[in-house]
Amino acid sequence: MTTADQQQAAIQALLERSGRDGVPLRRSFTQLRTRGGGRGPLAAFVTGRRRNAFDLYLLAHAAASAPPWDVALDAAVWARLLGISASSATTVLGRQWPWLEKQRLVEAQIHERNHKVVLLREDGSGQPYTHPGASTPTEGAEGDYFTLPHLYWHAGWYGQMDLATRVVLLIALSRPPGEFILPIEHAANWYGFSAESMRHGLKTLQLLGLLEHRTLTFPAPLSRLGYRTERRYRLSGPLASYYDRDAADAATDAPA
Repeated sequence: MTTADQQQAAIQALLERSGRDGVPLRRSFTQLRTRGGGRGPLAAFVTGRRRNAFDLYLLAHAAASAPPWDVALDAAVWARLLGISASSATTVLGRQWPWLEKQRLVEAQIHERNHKVVLLREDGSGQPYTHPGASTPTEGAEGDYFTLPHLYWHAGWYGQMDLATRVVLLIALSRPPGEFILPIEHAANWYGFSAESMRHGLKTLQLLGLLEHRTLTFPAPLSRLGYRTERRYRLSGPLASYYDRDAADAATDAPA
């Protein structure tokens, strides 16, 4: 078995154990939920070039699918999930878990080779994690979240995407259903990383058949050209099928 085969087998087993088909993530992970937006904790993964930390974080969320929202695995298993050798596990994990703790996204409890991770709220506040769709006594159901389908791992997309593309995928998933805009020139202000990273991620997602766009033209009499253009994106391929299915299920379950 190759390293890639061992990685995929470990990921498949982890996902099967979770008992669900997607990972819920608060939109506050990608962008501040205030007027005008701004960078959420996701930006730090890009600016810090933390691909392994990004993968660990998503895998921890995939595994910790029920209260008390934690997962404990041997360091060798975490290494296998990342597709790295067991001999480098101590070095890699010894850098990534403390970094994720510094971002206030997890609590890592390491005892020799056993690495237990407890999720914290995705907004980087350091508050205890709760399911974003669950009701609370004071606030009711929160609901401001999106879902990363397990297809991301089942279809092997994680192996076809660099860090910028993985991050832009989460941003695309966090946008409203149907068509949405992602102006490249606003990447820094809206999400906290460069326009070039946004452009690259969008292009790669389209090459993978997961995103499509159309360009609309509008009159702008006072501009130099007399018109302006707007690019609108939409999820496509398996992603569109996944979310169309969810929408159909919700309609079926809705009271008459």
